[in-house]
Formats: sequence, C-alpha cells, structure tokens
Amino acid sequence: MTAWAIMLKDLRLIARDRSAFASLLLVPMVVIWIVAATQSGPGSHSIVLPVVNEDQGPVATALIRVFQQHLDVRDVTRPVAERWVAVENKAPAALILPAGTSKRYLTAKPSTIELLTDPAQWTALEAIKVILLLADREAASLGDPLHEGLLTVQERSLTGTRLSFSALEQNIPGFSLMFVLLNLLFSVSFGLREEEVWGTSGRLAIAPVGPVTVLGGKLLARLVVGTAQLLVLLLFGHAVYGLTLGRSPILLGLVAVAIVFSMASFSLIVAAFARTREQIIPIALSVVFLLAALGGLWWPFYDQPPWMQAVARGAMTTWSMFAIYDVMLRDKGVIDVAPTIFLLIG
Repeated sequence: MTAWAIMLKDLRLIARDRSAFASLLLVPMVVIWIVAATQSGPGSHSIVLPVVNEDQGPVATALIRVFQQHLDVRDVTRPVAERWVAVENKAPAALILPAGTSKRYLTAKPSTIELLTDPAQWTALEAIKVILLLADREAASLGDPLHEGLLTVQERSLTGTRLSFSALEQNIPGFSLMFVLLNLLFSVSFGLREEEVWGTSGRLAIAPVGPVTVLGGKLLARLVVGTAQLLVLLLFGHAVYGLTLGRSPILLGLVAVAIVFSMASFSLIVAAFARTREQIIPIALSVVFLLAALGGLWWPFYDQPPWMQAVARGAMTTWSMFAIYDVMLRDKGVIDVAPTIFLLIG
C-alpha cells in the first residue's frame, strides 16, 4: 500500500465524520464573526448613561446635549439611576446634576456634580470619564464651565469600596473559567467514551446500581476536581497579581461550586452529542470557544453589542462571570448573589 492510498483512505474517514469535518470551518467562522462584532460595535454610543437632571437649567441641559453626542443618555429619577448601576448593572455610571447648578454657575459659584459608578464595568466607565473630559472642550459655547473650574465631578462607587480595577480582574477569572470548562468537557466526554470501549458501562448496566447513582458519582468527582482547580487558579491570581477575592471566602467557594456544577452538568450534553472519540475534540473546543466569546471570558461582557449581550444571557459562562464579579468586585452578599447561584444550578 502506497502513501498516496493511505492518504486517500484517511481523507475518506475524515469526510465521513461530518460533524467533526464541519467544525473545521464553521466554528472558526462563527468565532471570528463574534470577535469582529465585538471589536467593531457601535462604540460609546451603546453605553447607557442615566442622568438625573435635578437642575433643569440651561447649563445642565447643554451638558446633557454634549453627552448625548457620545452616549446613550437616559433621563431618569435618582432611585432608577442607582438601581441600574448598583443592582441591575445596566449602566456603568449615573450622572447627577443637582438642583441649582445653573444658578450657581451663572453667578460664578462652583458646583459639584456626582458620578455614581460600578467600577466592575471599568472599560465602559473609562469611556464615560474620557467623554467627561471631552465635554471640557466641546462645551465652549456654554462658557466652558468645566475649564473655568466652576463644575467639579465627585465620583462615588455604588458597588464597593474601590473606584477602579485593572484588566487583570477580567482576564484572570475569565481564563480560569475557560480552563475549568475545557477540563470538564474533555474529562467527562472522554471518560464516558472510554468506559464504553472498555466495556465498563455494560457491566455497570447490569450491576445493582442505578444510572442516576453512577452518573451522580462521576459528576461529583468532576465537581470536586473542577472546584479545586478554579479556586487554586483564583488564589494564584491573588498571590501573584494581587487579584481581589472579595470579602467572604465562604461565598466565593459557594459560587465556585455552583459554577463548576453547571459546567459539569453541561458536559454531559456535549458527551451525548460527541458519539465518537474523534468528535470530542472539535465539538468540545467549538463549545468552549463559543461560550467563552459570548460569556465575557475573553473581554468584558458589557463591551459586546446589545444584541449579543441579549443572546449571551442564555449562556452559563455569562452568569458565571456575573457571579464572580458580584463576589470579587462588587462585594455583594449571599442574598444578592443567591438568584445567580440558583440560576446556575437550574
């Protein structure tokens, strides 16, 4: 048999496995499309900025007009603005223009406007701060109040004690979750397929043990390993790079268990679709890349276009990052994080 004949035989075998063959082109194109959509989105115009205009004067109106050129400005009440930032995390910051701002400015008296922030959305928050600086130049028709020092910005975080975070707070948890998901998908899928090849699954089928017990025991083992892996990676980030882990180690551990539980359970779905060992690698990698891209493991979730954020809310990786942010960056308690934990388990 010649090398040419062996090559043709292997090509026929590859073409026969349609799911693996399709993933060679289809999944990379989908991932590239998602990356392109994220990096070439509407920019700062998709960032929601709730504004509480308690002043209703000419200075406040003119400043809002400047912000509307760059941001998605929403005129709301103070309770709504604080809820969007602190509870729903719908906006990275809220701007409060207090009553009497225009009157004090027109009489050359200084005023303070408030910027209520969610520092966990640091990329969008930095964009807002840059636009606040641009307002200094673009508000020349108002007499340039920012330049004259008549208006100052007082920043206050609604979600924690820190006013800023670095990109490491995004990258370390994101990549940690991605590697845990990779480990679970491959270990569960390969483990089940190897038991079929070895005949272990057939022997277990006639043993006095229910299938729920068998699968439950296997998933519990993966749950222990995956949780330990995630916590060790986060501790590594804390020890080496100063990654904040939040105020409650117990809550962090509880969130880690819920995240790994959802990933381990999801691995059974991938194992069911991957009917051969040859299909496991392309299918598992495809799933990991898509979930990582949509779920905000590679870049901040809020940098994605609005339509992609809506789609991503159906992914467990999205809620995993939400839970990580709530515990590590926003200092939320058990009651606040409980809905996300129950959603992950569900």
